[in-house]
Amino acid sequence: MKTDGDILRLVWPHLVGTETFVPEGGSSLKILKAGEEDAGSGMYRSADIEADGVRRRGDVLFGAAGAEGSRSAPVLPAAAQYAVLQVVSAPAPCLYDAGGERIPQLVVPVPQRLRDAVASLRAGAGRYECGVWLGDLPAAKRISFLDRLVVERLDRKCRDVVQVLEGCGGDWAQTLYTMLFRAMGGNRNREPYIELASRATHQMVLRERSDIELVEALLLGTAGLLDGCFFDDYIKRLNDHYLYLSRKYGIRPMRAGEWVHSGIRAQNRPVTRIVQLASFVARSDFMFDSVAECRTRADVHALFDTEVSGYWATHYVPDGSGERCPRRIGPEKADLIAINAVVPVLFAYGQRTGRPLLKDAAFELLGDIPPENNSIVRGWSGMGVPVRSALDSQALLQLRNEYCARGRCTDCRVGKSIIKVGDKAFCFR
Repeated sequence: MKTDGDILRLVWPHLVGTETFVPEGGSSLKILKAGEEDAGSGMYRSADIEADGVRRRGDVLFGAAGAEGSRSAPVLPAAAQYAVLQVVSAPAPCLYDAGGERIPQLVVPVPQRLRDAVASLRAGAGRYECGVWLGDLPAAKRISFLDRLVVERLDRKCRDVVQVLEGCGGDWAQTLYTMLFRAMGGNRNREPYIELASRATHQMVLRERSDIELVEALLLGTAGLLDGCFFDDYIKRLNDHYLYLSRKYGIRPMRAGEWVHSGIRAQNRPVTRIVQLASFVARSDFMFDSVAECRTRADVHALFDTEVSGYWATHYVPDGSGERCPRRIGPEKADLIAINAVVPVLFAYGQRTGRPLLKDAAFELLGDIPPENNSIVRGWSGMGVPVRSALDSQALLQLRNEYCARGRCTDCRVGKSIIKVGDKAFCFR
């Protein structure tokens, strides 16, 4: 069972150094060093073992190769070319390395109570039951757990930023511009905003930024949201501007149907958010430098506190008047932009340029922003986990999305600790 492989990987460090085992085939075996866990591959890397008096270093596999019950011959995973040991809960078909040498197999029976403990933990993951244990921890230990999760989440977001950077040819200004658009789009319009940023680029905005109407026309026209709109003099001017700009830059506009409008509150609809972005990018000198200097929530709010042009103060959509249209990016949205764009770019830039102070600044900024208010964060707080800032909420989102939702309790430091306590530190030797 996959669960047995997970459990064997979980208990592997507890098998080091104190006993000599006799694996399948009659060879003596001693575990000298557990190595480093590689959760992505399900192995431990650089483990040290002693087989028949010969010391070897390499990868340790857990569980039988291939699907259980399969009659096909087991195949050594491509990522395990340096395997030196296979750990299984019951005898399984042997594996052989590229040179045809048999890989030693260690049989470690898994107690049923341990299987039950893992199954119970996974069953409760959807109900945030780990939150009770996490909330009862001493503050220092809980913070240690959450800090590691924040680092994991920022590492993952850093990879997203680097992927955007590579797509932008190494241009950090365009990367930040794209990340700002991505964050403005939320979950439902993320891809259209990214596409818009790639078609109406930061360089185009810089060339036209002296006239806000030109920037609005560039972004709304490229987004396909001016197509067929000639309702009043202002929108007609934007259309005329866009026809000129599209010829000037060779822009191929998006289709209006690419944007999601239904079920989105008026203040979050694409036209409203795009004109707010136009206001920000048109009026922000040295945008990347300004963002890189943000250290507090107040800095972020001041940076994004730009007012839309007069027409949009009374229009949610072209020729669609409204009495209370948002003139600025509000504090709640600015917080989300900071969490999903400013902090990841700061962290990635600091990592890529060897400037650890910028990475520290990313953490400080998260710690100064209130926690997100969404169903996942409310689920954890409802089970007694204190959520003080975006540092905590980002950690809890990482815990939920990367571990709980994927049934990775045996990879999770919280899950490991609960199982260890519940089963008396794996006392089954």
